Amino acid sequence: MTISEQLFETLLDLERSRQRERELRIESEALLEGLRSITDSQDTEALFKALVRVLHSVFDFEDAFVLQAQTGGKMVPNASTSKRIQGSTWSILAVFRRVMAGCPVATFDVTHLPEWAEQPAISRKGVKSALHIGLNIGQQAAILVITHSSSRHFGATQVKQAKRFAPLVSQALLTLDFQQAVTERDRFFQLSMILMGIIGFDGYFKQFNTAWAVILGYSDDEIKNSSIFDFVHPDDCEQFIATLELLKGTSEQRDIEQQFRCRDGSYRWLSCSIANYPDERLCYIAARDVTDRIMIEQQLAHDACYDFLTGLFNRATFMERLNDALNYTVRQPNHQFSILYMDLDRFKIINDTLGHNTGDELLKEVSLRLLKAVREVDVVARIGGDEFVILLTYDEEPTGAEYVAQRVHKLLFPSFFLYGNEVKVSISIGITLNITGYTDALSVLRDADLAMYAAKAKGKSQSVVFSHRLNADK
Repeated sequence: MTISEQLFETLLDLERSRQRERELRIESEALLEGLRSITDSQDTEALFKALVRVLHSVFDFEDAFVLQAQTGGKMVPNASTSKRIQGSTWSILAVFRRVMAGCPVATFDVTHLPEWAEQPAISRKGVKSALHIGLNIGQQAAILVITHSSSRHFGATQVKQAKRFAPLVSQALLTLDFQQAVTERDRFFQLSMILMGIIGFDGYFKQFNTAWAVILGYSDDEIKNSSIFDFVHPDDCEQFIATLELLKGTSEQRDIEQQFRCRDGSYRWLSCSIANYPDERLCYIAARDVTDRIMIEQQLAHDACYDFLTGLFNRATFMERLNDALNYTVRQPNHQFSILYMDLDRFKIINDTLGHNTGDELLKEVSLRLLKAVREVDVVARIGGDEFVILLTYDEEPTGAEYVAQRVHKLLFPSFFLYGNEVKVSISIGITLNITGYTDALSVLRDADLAMYAAKAKGKSQSVVFSHRLNADK
């Protein structure tokens, strides 16, 4: 070869290199631009359209579709430019397994591929050659297929391009999957009636769902611009702050029940699960409205301790308080108590003549007057139909029992006006003092009851202090 020929050959090689460099640059720019449009896509349809535009800048083809692996060893198209492909089912045979392993496959004649050969004629109509590109999108296997109506249209050049192209498309699909997962999570986050939020240790919300506004009645702006401590009941706030302090620096979860203030000033009980993630310096909170359950529990607890009609303590609670008083006097001899056992006079006549509604209302009114006769530390209870008891406590000799009995008589003397009727009532009172050396509550109550019947025997509106002579007179 002459020097001129060598020089000419060198110039040709240089021009080929420049041309190849230009092609690669154009291809890279097209891929980058396409990748941006793919990444900006907000759903599968938009992403596929962007993907097809990028494909046309790299390959010459007519139709494209993406096959997604399903359970059972089959693949189905989840996006396609050809209606003939939609609804088809593909087997994963040798060629597809090779493609999914990362080796693009170009076929000169699709009828020579078993995966294509088993497709109905309508799916293969107008398709002669195809390029198959495996996509890596995490746990899901997928294949991008582009087709042409000419045989031998795709070859080694397109296979090389496909190897450079596949990672970009795979990343775009992974990004879309992530975006869709975030969107789906946010939708469930917002739809949930569980109050969910992310807060800093300063108490301010980083994120919260609409359940906070629905349950508590605040606007999103009011919640966003407030600390969670602003909503916690003042009586519960110290415990809430202490819980967050305990979580600092740990990966633990704590469950607490707190009252949260609503916009109308009322309070709702929330059962809160709070978890801390130290690396993020954030707390995640999920809370359920348990107000109805708490109200039922409180009502049951109240009903177990209080008389349903008058609101006074019931017999069971009174006996507990009386036992406590007995036990305390054992430890503190100077601590004394006395019992006033009371029964309304002529209550049955009032009930029978004026009706049970009037009788019930009378019992309520009597209860209010009895409360006026005693101190807050004393215990007043209704232990039967028209039977009441008062537990008086002293730090010295119990000389005040008879004085309280006189106050009771005086307070009950004025008439009651019930449902248009003037009702006069009196009460008989039996008194026991613990200086007689009682050891059990039933004995105290028995002797007070005995003294009360002695008062009734003396006439109406009388008081009698128990003495052992009453036992002898029985």
